[in-house]
Amino acid sequence: MNFSSLFKSFSNFQFPYTIEDRPIHETPLWQVFHGTRKSDSLPVTIFKGNRTHENEKLILNAVHKSKVLKIPGLCNVLETFDSDPQSTFIITEHVIPFPWDKLSDLNQNKQSIQLGISQILNTMKILNTFVLGTLTMSNIYLNTKGEWLIFGLELCVKKSEFDANKFISSLELYTLMAKDGRMPSHRGKMIDIDSTLVSKLIENVLGDSQPRDWQPLTTSLSKGQITITEFVEKLHDTQSWFANPLISLYEEFKEFHIKDPEGKLVVMTDVENLFLDSKDSFTNLVPGFLENLIIPELSNMIGLLMAPATNSPFSSPIATNKLISFIAILLSLSFENKIFNNNFNEIIFLSFKLQDRQIRFLLLVYFPKLMNLISDSDASNKIYPHFIQGLTDSDSLLRLQTLKSIPLLTPKLTERQLNNELLRYLAKTQVDQDIEIRTWTIVILTKIASSLARSTRSNILATAFTKSLKDPDIKPRLASLYGLAKSIDLFEVNTIANKILTVIAPGLLDKEPLVRFKAKNLFEKYLNKLENEAKLLQDENLQVDKSKDIDFDKYESGINVSDSDHVNDEMITQFMNTLRIHSLETNKDLLREISHNQQRRTESATTINNNSNDMNDAFDFDNEDDDNGWNDFNDETDSTDDLTNSQFFNKPVKITKSWNDELNADSKPFVKETPMRLHIKRQPKKTNILNVKTTKPKSGPISHNAKGNVHMPMDKRNGKTSRWEGHSAKMTMGWDSG
Repeated sequence: MNFSSLFKSFSNFQFPYTIEDRPIHETPLWQVFHGTRKSDSLPVTIFKGNRTHENEKLILNAVHKSKVLKIPGLCNVLETFDSDPQSTFIITEHVIPFPWDKLSDLNQNKQSIQLGISQILNTMKILNTFVLGTLTMSNIYLNTKGEWLIFGLELCVKKSEFDANKFISSLELYTLMAKDGRMPSHRGKMIDIDSTLVSKLIENVLGDSQPRDWQPLTTSLSKGQITITEFVEKLHDTQSWFANPLISLYEEFKEFHIKDPEGKLVVMTDVENLFLDSKDSFTNLVPGFLENLIIPELSNMIGLLMAPATNSPFSSPIATNKLISFIAILLSLSFENKIFNNNFNEIIFLSFKLQDRQIRFLLLVYFPKLMNLISDSDASNKIYPHFIQGLTDSDSLLRLQTLKSIPLLTPKLTERQLNNELLRYLAKTQVDQDIEIRTWTIVILTKIASSLARSTRSNILATAFTKSLKDPDIKPRLASLYGLAKSIDLFEVNTIANKILTVIAPGLLDKEPLVRFKAKNLFEKYLNKLENEAKLLQDENLQVDKSKDIDFDKYESGINVSDSDHVNDEMITQFMNTLRIHSLETNKDLLREISHNQQRRTESATTINNNSNDMNDAFDFDNEDDDNGWNDFNDETDSTDDLTNSQFFNKPVKITKSWNDELNADSKPFVKETPMRLHIKRQPKKTNILNVKTTKPKSGPISHNAKGNVHMPMDKRNGKTSRWEGHSAKMTMGWDSG
């Protein structure tokens, strides 16, 4: 329904509420719509009056009394609009008509219905100075907290202003427009009509379930023998009233908003006691009582108890003990009634951070249901880091329960968490001291195997199953065989051939007959898969090329044995012929190399003889001795023209020790710096004539003998000859010798 046309008559008027198209409830006088306040999106309920000439007086009276009467128990009126006959509105808080069609279900919790009756009675007690006259089932509404409220003040009038004739006239008009078209049966004074209406409402709502100690009082009320105020006071003294814990609990919640933290904790403790003693009291409640009254306040109290010790008004032991019960009640009420307030997820995230084992175990019990409510990002970022710590807890029951919950969390994890971090924890639980944990590790790994990365899955499963097949207890070994049976479709045929069969094979030799039996069946199962794949390959290559076949029996004739009768003479002859041909070619190369070397030595000797004339001024060497000694040394060290072509290039030269090495073993080599650098090099004894032993000279200056030996003076300090003695010396021209 479009109401925009209703406000065109108002100059520059903007209706501050949005109204839904269809009414949620209708009476002869009112249409009820849900709406929203535009300024703050507050949900409201809008009563639009079906205003006519006949009922205009009734509607205007309701609008007027709604402005005046601001008492608990009546629908809280926010605003009224009555200036236009076509647009008379009463805006109230968000309410809904009482679901009388569900009364049979609600009657299963008689305490809840009695609570609603008590709320109506308290409202009528407050209105004891007024005559309402319209208390019927169609005028009862529920607010967001499940409180029973009354709407309909069309006949409301003060008792001090009561005129029986006018009231009866208005009552007849109201009854005529009502759906049933009947006037309430009232035998007493008209001013006491509300007593009759209250008793009739109790009978209609409670029916046969009306408490016995209520029945006499209800009868007296219907006859006008007692007033509503007296009736309520006497009900408070009945056993049924005292036995109803919801009534006393509701009275405490009415003042909950003004209580201090300790007082709120007392109220929530009463909720805890009622839940633990009589859980049925929280079933079949009227809409709104749990979701907007009990659960929100319970959530707020949990948040207060979770606050850091510096900010919490409660001591730590009290907070911890109550926190466990409150979280358990919250989870139970929320999931059983499918009610989840805005703070529910945040409470769950904070609860996973707590170190208390009872709370963690409680969360694991509800874990399957919790995962249906939590997004993937919240599960991986806010739950997993704390959840996974349960696998390292010292309590085996908590470790086991955490392990069993892993498959529920796996689909929400990131690739790094699943294929890296989680597998590391499972590797530790596989060697846990508890047998059940080791067994469940393989079961869980099998469960999540399909989610693992394909590139590493085969190696991980093969390693895990192999390790469990070596477990000393039979349970993990059987679990490993179970995992292999379940994972057969995850392995490719090449992986089965190269890895998996070797994993199963040790089970064939297991000491337990049951393990051997299962391992044999499993081995055959995997082998059949390989054979089926092999058949497919044969079908693809129907023609077999037998020419490529090899007769390996003939290979045995080539085996060398010690028996001379079996020596292959033909092979020996062939080898010797080949060796003779190769030897002829080698000899030719050898002769060429010898000839080349001789020629190179002759050229080198000529060059050395030409250079030795200058050296004779310092050393008296015989030319013949130079050819036999230094010539060979120079061939190895001083020749730069042909070194790169020599077969000794870059090869180590063996140095023969001198006769007096033992005497000079603890001394460092002595090098004397002269204008010409003097190099000391040990010469081989067999080829160098300078190694010939000579007579030691007396102490004196350095001298040279005819053979080129260098003599040093005696060491005056220790009487030993210098380390120069017995060594050959070679003089090399320095950079300044020219």
